[in-house]
Amino acid sequence: MNEHPGGATPVTRGERPERAGHGGLRALDADRFDAAAAVGGWRGILESVAPTLVFVCVLAVRPDALVPALAGSLLVSAAALLARLLGRQPLTQVLGGGALAVISALWAWRSGSATNFYATGLVINAVWLAVTGGSLLLRRPLVGLLLDAWHAASGSGRGEQSAAVARRHALGTAILAAMFALRLAVELPLYLAGEAAVGALGIARLLLGLPLFAVTVWFVWLVVGPALRRAPAPAPQG
Repeated sequence: MNEHPGGATPVTRGERPERAGHGGLRALDADRFDAAAAVGGWRGILESVAPTLVFVCVLAVRPDALVPALAGSLLVSAAALLARLLGRQPLTQVLGGGALAVISALWAWRSGSATNFYATGLVINAVWLAVTGGSLLLRRPLVGLLLDAWHAASGSGRGEQSAAVARRHALGTAILAAMFALRLAVELPLYLAGEAAVGALGIARLLLGLPLFAVTVWFVWLVVGPALRRAPAPAPQG
């Protein structure tokens, strides 16, 4: 059977494409939830966690070793990028993490404060909280917009959206917003506490990072999944 140009197998009446292997929020569109895939697989977990973990560990041993901690974090990110290049693998995730590591390191180095290594994360969470909250206020839930975009890109469009489906999208978006709000509620006071709380801030960043994200995406998948599975498949064209 020939594949659709977008990579998805054409859908015939009464059939649904198997949605698997999606990472990040794309896991919401999977028929079966895979926690490891949602956070980028075990390699993605390592690439995301290792730079922060190295930074935290170095400062735990030597609280005044800001520059070595930053250098270690950047070296880990560079090693992950090199491994991807040598393996000719997709660079999207590791490039994003590497860019974030560089910006975070520069911010901390220029300010001379280890807490500013985490400032970029706070800004990103604040932006996402505003985006998810704003989409709810505009009655255009982010979860619904993303699902519509992915289905349009793959050619596996869905049927007409009902009020019940819209409510599920709104609830799923509210769950995402709650995740960003929780991160800010925990991390911002630690950031404002300064150097005395830099270790606790690092631990909070690790715990509220991928582990919380995986649990959150699972909850959102539970909310929107039934609506996706009941969505009628489009009739074949032509």
